Amino acid sequence: MPIVSIVLFVFSGALLIYAGITALIKSIIVPLNRRSSVQNVTKEYAKQFAKLIAFLAISPFVGGIFGLFIEITIIPVIIFFVLFIVLMIVGIKVIMKQ
Repeated sequence: MPIVSIVLFVFSGALLIYAGITALIKSIIVPLNRRSSVQNVTKEYAKQFAKLIAFLAISPFVGGIFGLFIEITIIPVIIFFVLFIVLMIVGIKVIMKQ
């Protein structure tokens, strides 16, 4: 198994764990130096944010699957970045409608 696939799968799992924790505690977990910018987060916003992060976890997972079958290392990384940007745009548009 190529190392790129392992890294992408771990990153996807980390995003899912972060989304799960955010959904459970209904608060956005941010570093202390960035805390001032996310002071008044409602529980509904935290839930929508967790959904967005879980939705974005699809991109490294798909990139990892492509990395299993394609020997060239850069192709799964390109797939990951392109899909991440596309899913970010789609996810933000869906969340902004709600």
